Amino acid sequence: MAQYPEIDYRHVLSELSVNRKDPCEIIRELISNSYDAQASRIEIFPLLKDKGFIYFDDGTGLSETVETNGITPYRAFFSIGRSTKIQGELIGYKCQGSKLCFASKRITLITRCSQDENWRSISIDNPKDNLTQQYDIQSQLDNSPWQTLRNLFSRPNKQTVNILDHLSEEFFTNSFSRGAMIVVQGIEVEKFSDYYDSADDGSRKWSYLKHYIRFNTRHGDIRCLRSKETGFSEAKFESFKQSPGYNDQCELYLWTQDNLKKIETGYPYLEKPDDLDKSQIKSPAQISRLNDGRFSARGAMNFQFEDVNYCLVIAIDGNRRALDKYQELGRRGDKRSGIRLTDQRGTFICSEGIKICNYNEIFDHSKLEDYSVLNTPNAQSHYIFMINGSFDVVTNRNSLTEAALRILQDDSFVYNIKRFFDAAMNQTSVFRELIERLNKENHDAKLEGYTKKLNKLKEEIQDRSRFQVEDIEQLKGKWLVEPSIGEEHWVGALYTMFAHLVTPDSNYAHLWLSPRTFSGMGIDSIAVSIGENSLATNVHKALEYKYNLSPSDEFNHPLILTDQIVCWEMPTPQEGDQIKDSYNYYGYISLPEELHGIGYEIIKIQSRTAEFHGGNIKVISLKALLNKTFNCQWKTPPPKVGDTQKKKGGKKSK
Repeated sequence: MAQYPEIDYRHVLSELSVNRKDPCEIIRELISNSYDAQASRIEIFPLLKDKGFIYFDDGTGLSETVETNGITPYRAFFSIGRSTKIQGELIGYKCQGSKLCFASKRITLITRCSQDENWRSISIDNPKDNLTQQYDIQSQLDNSPWQTLRNLFSRPNKQTVNILDHLSEEFFTNSFSRGAMIVVQGIEVEKFSDYYDSADDGSRKWSYLKHYIRFNTRHGDIRCLRSKETGFSEAKFESFKQSPGYNDQCELYLWTQDNLKKIETGYPYLEKPDDLDKSQIKSPAQISRLNDGRFSARGAMNFQFEDVNYCLVIAIDGNRRALDKYQELGRRGDKRSGIRLTDQRGTFICSEGIKICNYNEIFDHSKLEDYSVLNTPNAQSHYIFMINGSFDVVTNRNSLTEAALRILQDDSFVYNIKRFFDAAMNQTSVFRELIERLNKENHDAKLEGYTKKLNKLKEEIQDRSRFQVEDIEQLKGKWLVEPSIGEEHWVGALYTMFAHLVTPDSNYAHLWLSPRTFSGMGIDSIAVSIGENSLATNVHKALEYKYNLSPSDEFNHPLILTDQIVCWEMPTPQEGDQIKDSYNYYGYISLPEELHGIGYEIIKIQSRTAEFHGGNIKVISLKALLNKTFNCQWKTPPPKVGDTQKKKGGKKSK
């Protein structure tokens, strides 16, 4: 008998409705829908008491009769995985962003299309729990939607009353001949007022919602360059207007205090420097500290790749200029609007004009090697670089799919970005000087860091444990410093040197191997027994160096290919302890008398499938072996008295 899979609509809806990273993502998705619906006006009314909002646009409305892609817009609003939209033409092609509305106590929809004689409405309580495939979503004809709206609020506060007075019968009659109004109450958002309070005076109080709309939604389209205000090329501004889906004519209003305030269209690029700014500006080459920079430059380009239009935008604003001019953005110790300045710096991928996620990894591509310094934190504080296209995004629209990442890693695609930067190097002095200055400072910082490490190593040598070997004439009276953590190469170098100084008649000669190779990768050394001069394959043994090795550690080389392990020092394990490698082999610890005080053997080496190897591995402490083989004198200096200890220690003894 045939069997078919099932889907739990309620479960999927419940997951989608809370699938967000930001409390205001629901607003982002509704704005995208409004732009898709060709709205010319959007009005948003936060409801702080009800933990919700009223959202209105004068778009096409949600038809219940006209189907596109086999479904009406009205049914698609409540459905999962069904959409009337096509990727590359419209923003909300996944038809899942609106489901964020359902993580609420109540959702009410009032809509009207141009051919409708009346409004239609529906209200659903606890939609996340109640909405199923069997739920009747048929709307009801509504001749007085203004009253329907008022009935949703049994005890409205002053703010809500003012909003309802604005959304009166006159509003519905004169301004709502078509479109959609969505009322969401009881959104599942903690600290709701922190995010949805629209009060903003621009100097002491900033609204998260207001600035979220500018920085993170379709209304803040990164392609809207506003050349006269921002300093972008007028020609590029006009060129970007030809991009598919471009629209800078939709007006968006946010209810603040007791009236609507217009929010400007386009991403909030900083305005170009005025005369006062210009008098303070020094170029990246001239300024003493780059972080004090107030320099500014703009660049933009569009190109075609695989028949898709892409836009590149870079806005350079020196770190100090960005801190001063983006007053609404948070910085260390000062929350302000709650949107952080650091989250608006660096490289971002944008889809259909909406900033999706950062992608500084673009500079890891070999074709952008000349500009890789832009991937450093010091560089990112001076610019924002946008790569816009019809990129495929995951369900919550906050990151990219594998298909989108493949495009970004394609050599031919990245070549266009290189062309953009090459042109900026030739034509924009601020960009050229910034790259040169960053490269110099990056080089200087690396050199300074290397110098500090070297000086620290030199200074600390006198405090490290050391030893002398009295019975080797060439080394007599000379200090050798003990290896420390991370100095496996020094373990190998010491072992190699002393292996060639061991006499064949030494009681410990059989524990020394003579290394013939040394490598920092893979097998550390290939070695032979003392006195062996043949180059035959079968006389060579694999030798590994470690500073320390404990049976509880996972050995990072195959046990079955290793003959001897040399550590500087190590804990003494228990007879029968297990030790394993990274290749699914393990063995047991044996403590033979010949290695007493020097090391141990790993025996019974086998795979997890019980295949025995047959060979044994000697694990040797080089420090112990040196002490047995040679006449060594060891010395550990007392610890230095720190400055704080000197202050606390009182008087010195006389």
